Amino acid sequence: MRHSTKFLILASTMLVLLACNLPIFGGTPAPKSTPTAAAADDSQTSIPAPSATRKPTASLVAPMRLNTSGPFVLFKGANGIWISNPDGSFLTKVTDIEGADSLRRAISPKGDRLALVAETDAGIDLVLVNIPSGESETVAHLTSTSRKQEIANPTGAKAFAVYAIRDFGNVAWQPGDGKLLAFVGATKGPTADLYVYDTETKKVTQLSNGPAQTILPSWSPDGQYILSFGVSWVPPFGGAIGPYSRLDGVWAVRVSDGETITLPKPDGDLVNFVGWQDDSHYITYDGGEQCQSNLRSVDVVTGKGTKLMNSSFYAFIDRSPQNGAMLLSGGADCPDALAEGTFLLAAGETTPKKIFDKRAWEIRWMPESQVFFAYPEALLSADGKTRYDPPVYDASFKPAVSKAGYQAWQVIENQKGRVMVKTSANDDWQKIMDGSVAQLIWDPADGNTLLVMLEDGSIHVASFPDFKPRQIGKLAGVREVVWLP
Repeated sequence: MRHSTKFLILASTMLVLLACNLPIFGGTPAPKSTPTAAAADDSQTSIPAPSATRKPTASLVAPMRLNTSGPFVLFKGANGIWISNPDGSFLTKVTDIEGADSLRRAISPKGDRLALVAETDAGIDLVLVNIPSGESETVAHLTSTSRKQEIANPTGAKAFAVYAIRDFGNVAWQPGDGKLLAFVGATKGPTADLYVYDTETKKVTQLSNGPAQTILPSWSPDGQYILSFGVSWVPPFGGAIGPYSRLDGVWAVRVSDGETITLPKPDGDLVNFVGWQDDSHYITYDGGEQCQSNLRSVDVVTGKGTKLMNSSFYAFIDRSPQNGAMLLSGGADCPDALAEGTFLLAAGETTPKKIFDKRAWEIRWMPESQVFFAYPEALLSADGKTRYDPPVYDASFKPAVSKAGYQAWQVIENQKGRVMVKTSANDDWQKIMDGSVAQLIWDPADGNTLLVMLEDGSIHVASFPDFKPRQIGKLAGVREVVWLP
């Protein structure tokens, strides 16, 4: 790579500053972290300031190529999947396949492969793509029904199998070394069933066979069981075919011997799967579109349920894999309900604690940021003791928190978007750029650099301390961005 004269002068200046123990970027160091100690009632603390020992990281020589090992940033765009260094440099296409499944589910435990559901003119295939080389291998033909055939007969049996295979998170890597890959396909019949692929022997084994469409395979944390759900699309159908309309059953397969275990079906038409409590128990509940009840853990072998909370709740819930805590919305309009508000149920507790006085209208755990997003209230740590308030209430979206504790949000007011950044509780919000945001993510290395993907396809980076954005490339239709270990 050819260096400009300006770059050489800058590098020389930086070396001199380092030799003199002077700050490279100017200004004063960030203030020392002084978070408020938790009170006796475990009240929340404000966001901590970055430590005084933290200094902006800078390389005297810019990256010359894509790193040979992670961490990386992985992008799903309109024309495939791309990878970059943690700072966004050397954006490189890995595959033309967009993939129907979420990127997080597609990534193997070692971060060296993606399992992608790929549509072709001949149907749908399961393809493994190596990271970062991009070498690919088709391991299974999931269905021979093409998009054209699906459109021609959208309420036919083959079309329902396509919806099940394509429109849900239907790949799941075995925890640990990722030797086995669970997936859903219709390779031996008209319905979508559960299969497992052995990455060492290259063998595909069918694990289920029935009239329902299988969706959402999920491994137990110890890799011994695969949980899955059977659903159906039943009439009457409207002008467009939406999500499944009936839950037919819940099953677990013990991988060691292939035994199928029938488990109790939750009341209602939805899967209502929250996550795994431990190696042999998963969490579910009864209910429908709004009011939910009987939050419980279920023994994957016996089917016995144990109540986790007596009250009902309102619609929204998610679980932190960090400590097992669950955040959920309460609404007085539900029978035997929690009061109006947003509540945190700690692992092992049966009485949730009110966190916000208002109910949240979206609750999800954010793996890269390691916080709950409770829209429009705030971001919340898994222990409930740290909250990150949005820059503008009810107008702030797509949040991201870095490893350094920095926040980034998109604010939309008067139909105009802007990106706001904050580095500590004592700092003011800083607008770093205008634009309609597709995705925000902090770098996975030290959390000093924000990557901003705009709806126009441009990709920008902005780094601590001044967060002056600069465009580093373009990538059309970015729909998902995640860290790759």
